[in-house]
Amino acid sequence: MAPLRAVVTAAAAGGGVLLGVAVVALGVVRQAKPMHTRGSVVKASINLHSRPAELGMPLGVPGRREATVRFSRGIGLPEALPDIQGLALRVHDASGPIDVLLASTGRGRWSRWLLTFRRRPEDGPLTSLMPYKGPHGPVLLGAEPSQDPRIFVLEWATPRGPWRTFATLECERPPADGHDAPIRFRPLSNTPLGLGTYEWTAQLRRYGYRWAAAVSPALPRSATRKSEPWPNGRRSQLDRSTAGSSPDARRR
Repeated sequence: MAPLRAVVTAAAAGGGVLLGVAVVALGVVRQAKPMHTRGSVVKASINLHSRPAELGMPLGVPGRREATVRFSRGIGLPEALPDIQGLALRVHDASGPIDVLLASTGRGRWSRWLLTFRRRPEDGPLTSLMPYKGPHGPVLLGAEPSQDPRIFVLEWATPRGPWRTFATLECERPPADGHDAPIRFRPLSNTPLGLGTYEWTAQLRRYGYRWAAAVSPALPRSATRKSEPWPNGRRSQLDRSTAGSSPDARRR
């Protein structure tokens, strides 16, 4: 198994370098963030219903906690066209931020591994696409939209198993009514509690994330800080960016 694992990791590293080069080239051409260029950041809360043994403590102990969500279009196509939808979630836990990145995919046994183009994030499920290393094996995380565009049901599944609910994500406003704000998510370092990252998934993503950050416009220190649970005694960058906005704010 060790030689096979080494081969898989090396192949993932090579693929990660190629993805990183493509991301850098796109960033240079756009002179902006290469992917997920525009987004909508909203405050949210998470209600954890349960703590499945297969997940450990992915978002902390059961209960309600504050969160920040950024919805975005992956490629940055015009809004009239379908795009890969992204949902970046930051849970403000007492131990530090927990970052989870989800993208529009299917929910089926095979479609959960395929990116899907949609016009809006609430038009279909979003998943982690790549598995986390759980206490009992690989697991996927996902978000299923509800009839209310502000509410998503958070789910988990084994690579071939059914989806099971473990939490509810409630945003203060629909995705289209938020405003973008400078915030950088760190999914490889701010992993969910009790879940790890497989080396091959880390290699596949590491260069793209690192080089995308290098070619992106500089973000304020508060947007890239690795730890500092929100809210705190000072007004956050998100507060300043969204101050005075209302549910009737202009669509992005």
